[in-house]
Amino acid sequence: MKTSVKDTKRKAILDASTELLAMKPTATLQEIADHSGIGIATLHRYFSTRELLLDALALNAIGLVEEALGGVTAEEHDMLPFLTEVFEVLIPLGGKVSFLSSAASVDENPHIVAEEARIKQPLREAVEGWQARGLLNTGMPAHWIITVMYNLLFVAWQEIQKGNLAKNDAPKLLVNTVLQGFGRTGQGDSR
Repeated sequence: MKTSVKDTKRKAILDASTELLAMKPTATLQEIADHSGIGIATLHRYFSTRELLLDALALNAIGLVEEALGGVTAEEHDMLPFLTEVFEVLIPLGGKVSFLSSAASVDENPHIVAEEARIKQPLREAVEGWQARGLLNTGMPAHWIITVMYNLLFVAWQEIQKGNLAKNDAPKLLVNTVLQGFGRTGQGDSR
């Protein structure tokens, strides 16, 4: 499939926006245009408001996450390999996704909320299955466990960006936090 000039320019704007917003989440449209090497009028032709740009970035991030998770399959009786692989494929996306934690407007877009729920569904099913098998604490709703895991991932991305956490150490730390915090016995039991 041939990519049009407009699509190429749009992708370049999204890439430059992601790069700048990862460093400065409060960047203005003018700053984004400057960082993209285009005029503000050109930026407005593609994204008339900051909210529309953030929505496009959120959908782009969802696509990246979905692609990364594409080959990850839940283990019915062993959470450890699945969770390790999930975090190993998601940690490298931090620079392209983490800034969205400060973009409240994307949480108000029903399409983005629906897409986010769709890509979380396999994890929800895995968590519910592990709870049914007694591998995870059944006293906590699956939604709560997934929300905490999701937010722990954002915290890990932020800590990596600040230099407080090594990228290679993050998956194991996240897995241990999840298993020890939500494990059936609270001891990280991943049988």
